[in-house]
Amino acid sequence: MTGIIYESEIWAGYSGSLRAILDEYSRALRELDNVVRPIPQQLFLAHSGLSDKDFPDVRAIMEHVIGAAHVYVDYIHDTISGTDQGRRSHTYTYSTPGEAMASVWEAFGRMVELLGRVRDYGDEELEKIQLVTRWNQRFDLEQMLEHAIVHILRHRRQIERWLAARPGGSAGQSSRV
Repeated sequence: MTGIIYESEIWAGYSGSLRAILDEYSRALRELDNVVRPIPQQLFLAHSGLSDKDFPDVRAIMEHVIGAAHVYVDYIHDTISGTDQGRRSHTYTYSTPGEAMASVWEAFGRMVELLGRVRDYGDEELEKIQLVTRWNQRFDLEQMLEHAIVHILRHRRQIERWLAARPGGSAGQSSRV
């Protein structure tokens, strides 16, 4: 794996719950990276039988994952800082799996840095950090981070299914370099 790799030593001094969440977040990203990065560029851009209007190719799935990752950081930033910079919409376009994964890791780096502001908070203090999403769901900080992790897992599975539906079989066969 190339690019930025985040290891738990970076957030070892964070409170127990934040440390655990960041460990799982980075694990989900490593799993996604292991699926996405080896995809050849032409396959990254190709349509599949599982394609739909929202996600016609792996690149579109990844652009959605990347945009969401950055928006989650924005939600948490606004709440922690006490400002409301409005709900941002991030648009990203990448031609290669490596570029896409670099942006996902960048969003994670922003998250780790941001959570450094609350690294010493106990569970009760963390529960007081409340966010309301653009879809009007209320989360505390831990719930938002859990949501972010599950979002990555869902789309990693979607990409794995997409790759398996390609002629030649699965992500581990001829569709990889």
